[in-house]
Amino acid sequence: MKINKAELQNALEKVKPGLAGKELIEQSTSFSFVNNRVVTYNDEISISHPVKGLEIKGAVKAQALYSFLGKVKKEEIDVEYEDNQIIIKTGRSKAGLLFEKEVLIPIEEEIGNIDKWHKVPDGMMDALKLCHPCCSKDMSNPVLTGVHVKGDIVEGSDSYQIIQFKLEKAGQMKEFVIPATTIRELVKYEIVKIADSDGWVHFKTDDDTIFSARTISGKYPDTTKHLKIEGHEFEFPKNVTSILEKANVFARSDFSTNDISLVTIEITNKMVKISTKNEYGWFEEKGKIDYTGEPIKFVTGVEFLISIFNKLKTCTLGERKIGFAGDNWKHIIATLTGNE
Repeated sequence: MKINKAELQNALEKVKPGLAGKELIEQSTSFSFVNNRVVTYNDEISISHPVKGLEIKGAVKAQALYSFLGKVKKEEIDVEYEDNQIIIKTGRSKAGLLFEKEVLIPIEEEIGNIDKWHKVPDGMMDALKLCHPCCSKDMSNPVLTGVHVKGDIVEGSDSYQIIQFKLEKAGQMKEFVIPATTIRELVKYEIVKIADSDGWVHFKTDDDTIFSARTISGKYPDTTKHLKIEGHEFEFPKNVTSILEKANVFARSDFSTNDISLVTIEITNKMVKISTKNEYGWFEEKGKIDYTGEPIKFVTGVEFLISIFNKLKTCTLGERKIGFAGDNWKHIIATLTGNE
């Protein structure tokens, strides 16, 4: 079989995030080939992409195949199956890779029953991208480690903060919660369609990459009452975005918040202090604001705040929480008093 090397490499690159770091499940560190597609599966996500002309069924160790193709300079390779190996010929070189004829990953049982594809609701992928940093990493409450999608609502929370987006139109899929760790990979793809099946939600691109994500079971808490906020409205300094961009240089990623770079905001009488610190140094800058209440403090993602303040500078300070809101979203963060 004559195969275009670049097309094969492109397909492997698209499905790589579905590989497991260690083979706790059979063939989870392999590229599997079935129905003219290359497939990866690691029990949390499975990704597949079509491979033109590669009419084989079986699995090959991912690292060996991916690394070898990276060294090949020819535009076309010749792939043959022989006994329990795949023979790849390119010019005067050839290599044999151990090939398992039986595909053992449970793609047919778990993700092979996609019924109908629907158009992804406008704004949904952007909402997933912005919500996932607010999710928890505490597995004692698994449902909060994912983003909740129900009708026209997309939301995430770690019990300390809540962000909720309202889409212009509800999707046609069932309610689901998708892990924040999965979303970090998913948002790298240009998704156009969505489908669901038992325990999974599936996403598709224009070039027929299918990204399947295992969903989190459990009832997501009602966040409605926590999103309500009344209090003093004030405006951050006009140069707050510039301050945050400087602070981001020294922001420390916190593993407990999905490796999000954090910034500390302290609000006192007529003053706001923005500060960050990491192993290389620290930063702080103060600015004047119209606030005369009790001193408060909160911590959140610096890049998230930058994105907010590119659109607005105003927030509402309520009882033990601070709120930001746009046309179709709300973000509430719990605050500490000066004595806490």
